[in-house]
Amino acid sequence: MPKQVDAAVQRREIRSAARRVFARRGVPGTGLGHVARAAGMGRSSLYHYYADKDALLQDLVAETLEGERELFHTCLRGEGSVLERVQQLTDGCVALFEDWASLGRLFIDLRLRDAARFRRFFREIRAEFADVLREGQRRGEVTAELDPVLASATLIGAIDGLLIQHFLDSKALDPDALRAELRRIVRAVLTS
Repeated sequence: MPKQVDAAVQRREIRSAARRVFARRGVPGTGLGHVARAAGMGRSSLYHYYADKDALLQDLVAETLEGERELFHTCLRGEGSVLERVQQLTDGCVALFEDWASLGRLFIDLRLRDAARFRRFFREIRAEFADVLREGQRRGEVTAELDPVLASATLIGAIDGLLIQHFLDSKALDPDALRAELRRIVRAVLTS
């Protein structure tokens, strides 16, 4: 009797293997044969799940953006004051730096490869972030002088820039000290 394979699980395992290979070799230097070997399968088996490298990359981008979108949404729409939620977001991002940095090369390649999709993603999270900051202003938790759109763009840019720094030099920034400093900066920016 043929072995039953859960297609969703297999696709997830292929994406996991692809992340490791793309992170090490970069997108241009990686073929589906490399991914198939890393996933422990033949190339023809991989084609059953992904017709080509572009289809695999599309799934990787979607999975990556959905994970980040969920992090932002969960933190920003969670419990607590606006300040507490934004600090929870920065804490969550810093906690993921090690994982994200290990995939830094892949993230950079994906952003260059699918800029329009990342542009839409950044617009969405900036808008959600700005809405939360406006909520904080209405409740008197966030200074009225703050421009919510520019502040959200600045804070997201700071997180992204710190991620790139961590990718390039993972020993330069102590995550615990960085988390504490980001909390201080967020408090100063939102409440001054």
